[in-house]
Amino acid sequence: MRGPQSEDAPPRAQVAASQPPHEPARGRSGEPLFTPGFAAIAIAQAFSLLGMEILQFVLPLHLLNLTGSGTLYGTVLAAGFIPYTLLAPIGGVVADRTRKRGVMAALDALLALVMAAYLACSGSDALVAITVAVLMFAFAAQALYQPCVQSAVPHVVAPARLEQAVAVTNQLSMVTGIGGPVVGGLVFGFCGLAPIAAVSAACFAVSSLLVLAIVRVPYDPPARTAGLLATACADLSEALGHLRSHPIMWQTILGATLVNLFGSSFINVGSPYIVTESLGLSNQLMGVLQGALAVGGLAGGALVATRPGSFGIRSVPRLLVGVAAGLAAMAVLLTLPLPPLGVYAGMLAIYLGTMVCCMAMSIAATSYLQMESPGTLVGKVMALTLMLANFATPLGQIAYGAAFDRVDPWLVAALAALAVALVTAHLARVYRRELSR
Repeated sequence: MRGPQSEDAPPRAQVAASQPPHEPARGRSGEPLFTPGFAAIAIAQAFSLLGMEILQFVLPLHLLNLTGSGTLYGTVLAAGFIPYTLLAPIGGVVADRTRKRGVMAALDALLALVMAAYLACSGSDALVAITVAVLMFAFAAQALYQPCVQSAVPHVVAPARLEQAVAVTNQLSMVTGIGGPVVGGLVFGFCGLAPIAAVSAACFAVSSLLVLAIVRVPYDPPARTAGLLATACADLSEALGHLRSHPIMWQTILGATLVNLFGSSFINVGSPYIVTESLGLSNQLMGVLQGALAVGGLAGGALVATRPGSFGIRSVPRLLVGVAAGLAAMAVLLTLPLPPLGVYAGMLAIYLGTMVCCMAMSIAATSYLQMESPGTLVGKVMALTLMLANFATPLGQIAYGAAFDRVDPWLVAALAALAVALVTAHLARVYRRELSR
């Protein structure tokens, strides 16, 4: 395990200096990937992510079933991202200046209590407002939770293993992305809301107990010479200064923001609307489709994990071409005279391939940003990345929700494909210019 003042690993700057410009150290290392610290974080995170996947899938879908409104569905999803976006920078400061273990355990425990309270209020006449409140709290918790996990990983794996460690954490997200929607869709479809809400609460409770029992993250309290607010502002200013001095980092974050706006928002809002409203298929099949997205992401993560060094920052534009192609294929599919199950089968195939590209691109960008950030800034840089990358998500979800109520789905998919293609072309030009220096 690598502590904050470990002497057996080369400093971050020395590792980066041995590689070509703008490329972090990669490749195989004699040190193990699954150190005790990393394994403990991964196990606890798996339960927390499973609870979150169930929560985020079932609660908005329940409202969609009750109202049939794509606008309401998109608005509810968007409302959850507002606290996530606003609190992400604070999450970065918390991750770098507090004991990550305590923050993670407390948040999981609070989420378990919130889901138990939602279960008790599920018959209320104010269900829409309660659902929005629960989603907003859940996203707020994730804004504090995820920077703790992301900033902890570089402390518990060797630098040369970081890309693989990021791939593993993303694969865990995909595995829970399979289990959450599939289990959630099946149980919700056959048994209703109460059992699946109870499962979500139990997952958070188990995660909290596991964090307290087995997670250990090296911690060296940083010096603080000013008040809390002044210290937070100074920390964030330092992180922003680091990003400004690295154009590729800024452009990568900008690209992620636009891809979330045009691509991810389409998938998040369009998938359930097309399956349950346009095609008239069941919640169970929607759960299977959500699982297919996770399977594709899992395959993308496995591809990166088994080929360390093959997916550097230079691969991002090529991978985004695959995302744009997947959205274009969706537009074509939705114009074909196929029965609902035929369209559904085509969606499964397209989403699998699209998510392979999405996940590989996400891992390449995330590991690059982590390696290019000083150890004392990883949490804040990643929190700012999450905030900026997700800033456009609520706008995209609201816009797509309204669009699906008014425009044919194939046209919405075509516009999404065109927008992602334009973002890809911009990033390709920037990378060619900056990486050739």
